[in-house]
Parts: sequence; C-alpha cells; structure tokens
Amino acid sequence: MRQVGRFRALWLLPPGALVLLVVLGTVVRYDAGWRAALDDEAREYVRLAVALGERDPDSLDYYAGPSDLVADVRSHPPSLPDLERAADAAIARLEHVDLGAGPVPRRQRLIRELRALRTRAALLLGDRPRYDVESEALFGAVPGLPDDRRFARIRSRIDALLPAAAGRLVDRYAGYEHRFVVAAERVPDLFARALAECRRRTLAHLQLSAGETVTVEYVHNRPWAAYSRYQGNGHSVISVNTDFGFTADRLLQAACHEGYPGHHVRNVLRAAAHAGELEYTVQPLFSPDTFLAEGSAMSAIDIAFSEEERIAFLHDQLLPAAGIAGEDAGRYVRIARLVDDLQEIEAQIARRYLDGSLEFARAATALENEALMRETGATLKYINEFRSYITAYTTGRRAAIAAVDSCAGSDDRERRWKCFERLQTR
Repeated sequence: MRQVGRFRALWLLPPGALVLLVVLGTVVRYDAGWRAALDDEAREYVRLAVALGERDPDSLDYYAGPSDLVADVRSHPPSLPDLERAADAAIARLEHVDLGAGPVPRRQRLIRELRALRTRAALLLGDRPRYDVESEALFGAVPGLPDDRRFARIRSRIDALLPAAAGRLVDRYAGYEHRFVVAAERVPDLFARALAECRRRTLAHLQLSAGETVTVEYVHNRPWAAYSRYQGNGHSVISVNTDFGFTADRLLQAACHEGYPGHHVRNVLRAAAHAGELEYTVQPLFSPDTFLAEGSAMSAIDIAFSEEERIAFLHDQLLPAAGIAGEDAGRYVRIARLVDDLQEIEAQIARRYLDGSLEFARAATALENEALMRETGATLKYINEFRSYITAYTTGRRAAIAAVDSCAGSDDRERRWKCFERLQTR
C-alpha cells in the first residue's frame, strides 16, 4: 500500500495514532502549510471514495482522476470497517488543521463528504438508523413534513384535467399516460432528437469546454430508467434502460436530466471551475454533493424549456416521430408537470416504510393513491436498495428550484440560466 502525501491510509497506521490525536486535542500544523494539508486530505478522500466503490459499486458515481493514484485501492480495496476507521481519522485530522486564513469552506466540504462516506460504509455493514438521521448524514438534508393539503390540491387538478372516466385516479392517470408510451424500437431515435434539442438550448446560454461530448448506450435489467456517468475530459456516457416504458415527455426529461443541462453539463462545468482540486474528480453517489447534483438535474427540463416550449416541441417533433397523435400535447404536459410535483410524497412514504410504520403492501397502496404510481414494486425495491437516496431527487429538486428562484428573482430566462450555472459550480 503506497503512502498518500504526508499520510498513510488508516489501515496502515499504528493502532494508537488516531486515539492520541483525538484525546490530546492536538492542533495539527503542517510544515508545508494549510494548502498542502488540504491537498493531502483531498487525496485521502478520493482514495477512500474509490475504495468504497470497489466494495460497493452503487456507492461510486464516477472517478475521473489519475489512475495511478487509486490503482492499489482498486486492486486491493480495504475492508468496510477499515474504511470507516480511515474516514474517522481523516475527519479528525481535518478538524484539527490550523487553517489560519486558509479556505474553511474547502475543509468543511471534505469533512461533510467524508462523514457521508463513513455513513454509507456503516449502512453496508448493517447499520439501520432512522430515515431522517441517515438522510442528514448522507445528503445534508431531510425531507420536510408532508403538506397533505397541497398534495390533495395537486391531485384535484390532475383529476380535473384527465378525461372523465370511472375508477381510481391512479388507474385513470395510468390509462391516459399509456397513450403516449413510445414503442421500444423508436426510443433511440426519439432520445437522440430530445438530446439534440436539449443540447442546442443549453449551448445558447452556457459555454462548455471545447470538445465536450456525450455517448448514448441502450441497456437492460437495471434498477433505473437512465444514468449518466462522467468519464473525464468533457465526455459522458448516458445509459438508457429500454426495459422502461418511456413516454415521449419522459424521454425529453431524461435527455435534459442526464445530458443538457443536467448531469453531463454539471460535471463539465465543475471540472473547469475546480481544475486542480483533486476532490472534484470523484463523485460518490451518497453524498451532500449528490443532493445538489440530483436536485438540479431533476429541475433541468424546466430550465431548458418553458411549459409552452415543451408542449410545442412534443407536438411538432417528438410525438409525430413516435407515431402518436399530438393534439393533446398541452394537457399531457400540464398533467406530467403536476405528477412531478407529487414526487415529494415518495420521500414521505419511503421514510415511513424504512422506519417500519408501513409494511410493503401498505407502502405500495400509499404510492398508488398518493403519488399516482401504478407500478409500485420496482420503486419499493429501489428504496430497499438505495434507501434514503430518494431524498436527493425529491427534496433535492425542490431545493434546486428554490435556489434558482431566489437567485433569479424574476422570470427572466437568461438570468435563470446564469443562476442555474452558478448552482452547478458553487
């Protein structure tokens, strides 16, 4: 095992080293200064994040840094208990670094990310804290209390928009949405059209590095509908799971979410804004940074398209290419946006389900009746596997929208783009 900068990974440290540091309350001063100290700890954090990804691939979104930095932890990853101890040691060192006039935000970000990493390792070892405790530790956020009256009003508006029919609201919505499902053989063509339009609109407002590119692949048997993985050097691979029954609008949302101005654009902008800061070459999936990344990606379509533009693009381009009549595109988009606003209920149901107050069957019924989700089994299996990750794309979405609204202060589209860009790089 190689040394990293001034430190060794904890699993090679003498057993009493951390204890001595914490008990004595030592303030660690580095001869090379705070910059070298933080750079060393950033290297340690990156190595720990990649090592955790080797133990649990779901824990690592991407690593785009030097391969030789992590070659040893990839070939011989430490155990999960060793990763926990190493994260604790890194946090202790960071908390005792005398920064003087140095960058406190960088230190605090590293500490937050390390605490999330340590929490994820503990979860993999069987720890089961309550939902809010876990969500706070992983994402730095907790879903708010349910606003049942607001959600009831949303369902009432959906009820009024749907064609009149007998039966439960969830069944009426599922029947209506099915009219817009794209045949599997047409998905690649429609996704390419959607991605190109999302990219065109993004490049009209944001400047990306020269040569940035996206490659699209089509996959099966995944627990998600689509996924964007950053490869470094301005390149991402977007995987689209054709097992999912995509509607035309869901394909457009996926193109904006995974590509432009969503995950791909965020990663390209961050790489340029934080060049030389090693910790930005890695993205753990369970982290406070992911809360921001997922939340902003969830709101990406509303940055790229106004409601009227979204309706027009579906009516004029996507629905005809899918062989679907487009005269109902306006109602279709308005209903889709309202259903998206119901997604916050999923976090409330996940909290009750994971904390034990709802068993599987009642959680499924709650998802049907409250979130209008017809196929609930896949969602509950997702919650079983990814647990409080649902906070990132529900509470995270609302937080991202609120951040852009607060920054922009108006409906000026250009200003909203600039505020969205600032959200990606801060």
